[in-house]
Amino acid sequence: MRFTFRTKLILSFLSIITIPVIITLIFINLATVNIKTDPEIIRFSKIELRFQKIIDLVTQNYFNIQNYDQFYAIVSPVLRETGCRLQVIDSSGRLLFDSEDREGSLDNRILKVKISDGFALNLEEDINGMNQYSFPVKIDDKVVGSIIIQYDLDMLPPKVLHKVILYIGGSYMLGLTSLVILIILLSWLISRSILVPLSELNSAIQNISQGNLDFTIVYNKNDELGRLCQAFELMRRKLKESLEKQNMYENSRKAIIASISHDLRTPIASIKGYVEALQDGLARDPEKFNRYLSIIKDKTDKLDRLIDDLFHFSQIELGKLHMDFKVQNSRIMLEEILSPIEVEAKNSSFQLVVHRPLPEVYVKADSKRISQVIDNIVENSRRYIPNDGQIIIGARVSGTFLEVFVKDNGEGISPEDLPHIFESFYRGEKSRSQNYGGIGLGLAICKHIIEEHGGRIWAESVKGQGTTIYFTLPIINSQHTEAGLTQ
Repeated sequence: MRFTFRTKLILSFLSIITIPVIITLIFINLATVNIKTDPEIIRFSKIELRFQKIIDLVTQNYFNIQNYDQFYAIVSPVLRETGCRLQVIDSSGRLLFDSEDREGSLDNRILKVKISDGFALNLEEDINGMNQYSFPVKIDDKVVGSIIIQYDLDMLPPKVLHKVILYIGGSYMLGLTSLVILIILLSWLISRSILVPLSELNSAIQNISQGNLDFTIVYNKNDELGRLCQAFELMRRKLKESLEKQNMYENSRKAIIASISHDLRTPIASIKGYVEALQDGLARDPEKFNRYLSIIKDKTDKLDRLIDDLFHFSQIELGKLHMDFKVQNSRIMLEEILSPIEVEAKNSSFQLVVHRPLPEVYVKADSKRISQVIDNIVENSRRYIPNDGQIIIGARVSGTFLEVFVKDNGEGISPEDLPHIFESFYRGEKSRSQNYGGIGLGLAICKHIIEEHGGRIWAESVKGQGTTIYFTLPIINSQHTEAGLTQ
């Protein structure tokens, strides 16, 4: 599962907060267990165990207590370790030993203290909130005195304090260490997820600024920067395709301009030559004279069609090709379009066949533009059929469309050229196309006109067996028919 950059940031912040806390709690729990099981801390946590060593020393050396200095030397290390003040009194209350009052100890003064339930209350001096604990001194199971220990509970023995700090502080240090490691790791991961795509984008911008589009942005992760990189990559591909098409069209236009110049110059030069021949009186007999005039007319017609194609294409480019849509009876419209073509075919070498009866439906069309489409298709077919070739024209109803076709038995179109024949300025097999004339605009104009009518145009062809070009016009229903006829 891939996360967005926003989700990564949220998860990172949550991880930085929760993971160190969890680690700290785990180690605090372990520290608590260690504290509860540590012998020294257990001994400190229980009063009897905490002072047992002092009680044992006093009991074992009770008969030496009159020698203050000797007794002090025995108990002072333990007192320094525990931070306690030790007082020992006999059963009558006389002070036998005070670790902080040598004079009083030697004088065996009476210590005014009240002992009850293991606690001692000093009635003479202010002990500043210190706690006093009382333990009996037993010799041969006989209580001979009392041990009074003054101790501040807030003061831990150095060893115990060191261990508690080690356990608790270590837990917090491990939690802090995990926090630092986590911050470093997540910062590296997040910075990498930002810097890698930014580096690619920066490199891409530099390449584009230098006019180089031959590179690829490979960062494609499913996050915001990944989508930005892929959008930039798509823009690069589109820009590259656009430049390639622009270069292709520019080269094509240069070739077309040269071709148009040639196609215009050829009939003009031919017309000029035959006119000069007529002026010089070379055509003296009527038959030769008429033949020269026929050639001039044919060249003029070709020149006229060429100029018409350029004019109509320029109108399409400017969006000014006017359409005069009217509701038409398909049979009447097609008969009016095909009749002049049939008349012309009778005086030509090719055979024209019209499949009748033509369908009778209503279409909304510009009859002049449809006539232009059929004329262009027929003229295109005539270029590529033999002298005794055949062109078949027919129509049928296909669903909600009127489908018209023009079929010839010419040379056919190669599979590589077939998808492009309706493109502007496209001419398949360039060397052969120049022999047949045309600049590659006729079928492109047909495509625009048919699409403006809401139909489509396409071609089917087998190389060496001929070509069939189809186009459709949408049939309108009876309500639209009545409205159109009324208008």
